[in-house]
Formats: sequence, structure tokens, C-alpha cells
Amino acid sequence: MSKIFLLLSHERSGSHLVGDYIGSLDNYRMVDEVCNPNAVRPAKHAESFHRFKYDYLIRDPAFMLEPSVERLNEFLAGFFDHLARLRATHDIVVDIKYGHVQNFEWWWCPPLVRPFLFNFCQNRNIGLLHLYRSNVVEATVSAMIADKRKVWHSWQAGAEADGAKRFALPAAEVVRRAKLLQGQTQLFKDWTIGTRKLEFTYEYISPLLDAGAVEDGGIGEFLGAASAKFKLRHQKVTPPLQAVVENFDELKQECEKDGLGWCVS
Repeated sequence: MSKIFLLLSHERSGSHLVGDYIGSLDNYRMVDEVCNPNAVRPAKHAESFHRFKYDYLIRDPAFMLEPSVERLNEFLAGFFDHLARLRATHDIVVDIKYGHVQNFEWWWCPPLVRPFLFNFCQNRNIGLLHLYRSNVVEATVSAMIADKRKVWHSWQAGAEADGAKRFALPAAEVVRRAKLLQGQTQLFKDWTIGTRKLEFTYEYISPLLDAGAVEDGGIGEFLGAASAKFKLRHQKVTPPLQAVVENFDELKQECEKDGLGWCVS
């Protein structure tokens, strides 16, 4: 049976960079954001979580009519077995973002209670690679500018355009979102205690992979695969804060006022 791991991360954390490296490891394949219908379209791709759920409900409507924890466990096990069959004979790592974890709930999902997915992983010993960005201001600015440009990845059309353009951002809103991301990341750190996991930051892993993965921060060892020489395919889309934020001095003041000065120093 193929081994299954999850890559858990938030938006603008470098997950495609890490995923690209994992795909270069012997016998490993990445399965892209299965819960994101814009990345993995349900009508076209069998890997889509939403496509699998649609087909599952056609076969077993009682899954929704008579929900239970037991049925949910069967459903999730069926989904991950389905992904493993699609990538047979390889081991797989499945990309799941913070914002997609609620898809794995049943009918009860209090916002501050450990998500069911992590109970499922712990009970089945599914390993988690937890990637996050320490500099929450950089992550937030990157997300806001990507939304403005409608360009999220270096391989998209228009990624090179506006390379020198600067953006005026609402400084207080940047800080508000950055602090929310900081709190959210801490929740996911706490929720994944007890699972088999490797936790690492974008700031730590990015230079290693940029250097061609002479070291990989323990990813290969955790997955049970030899580290690989790696040719970098993805490039950063967002320049450094000072270069891209037109009102950088205002942003710096807001960050310093709210305890995030280290993010802009």
C-alpha cells in the first residue's frame, strides 16, 4: 500500500516550492490542492475532493441523510485510498491548506476545537508536513498584492509584468490580517500536537531548496526517501517589502505599534 502524507500550510507559505521538491524525490508524487476547485477542477480531475464527494453521494446518499462519525471515517479513508490508487505505484503527499480543513468535518465544527482531520490522521498515523511562514507581514502583503495583480505563481501569464510596480496598502489592515494569520498558525500548531509531523518554516526551507537541496530540512528523512538534487522551478513573485510597498514607512510604524516590528526590520 502506498504511503500517504499531508502537506499542511497557509496561503503564500511556499507550498508549491516544497511540493516541487517532494515531487523530485524517488517514488513520490504531489497531489495538488484537492479542495481548491480553481486549482483542481471537479469536473475534470478525479483527484478533486469535491468530485469524489459528489460521486460518493450518488453511490451512497445516506452518507448525508444519516451522518455519523463512523460514516465520516469510512468516507475519508475512501478518499485517501482513492488518491493512492490514482498515483499507484508511488507514495503521495496531499496539499491541504488551512482554509480547506473544514471540508473534512461532519456536521459539527466549533471554530476553536481541533478539526476532525487531525484526529483522523492521528488515529491512522498519517504523517503531516506542517509548513508556515514566520514573517506573517510578508505573507499577508504577498497575498494582498497577488489578489490585486491576479497573479499568484511565477508560471502564470503576467508574472513578469509590473515587476517594479509599488503598491499602496492599507497599513492597519495589513497588520490586522497578519495578526490573524499569526493566531491561526498557532492554532494549527496546537491542533497537530499528537500527530506524526515535521514542522518547518518558509524562512528555513527556502534557502535550502534555493541552493539545490543539498539539505532539505529533514523532509526526505521524514518521508523515508533519500534527499534529491533539485532544480528550482518556481520563483518568488513578490519583491521585498521595502521595494513593493509604496507606503512602507507607514506600514513599519503600524507593525511596530502592534508588536510586529521584527517583521519589517
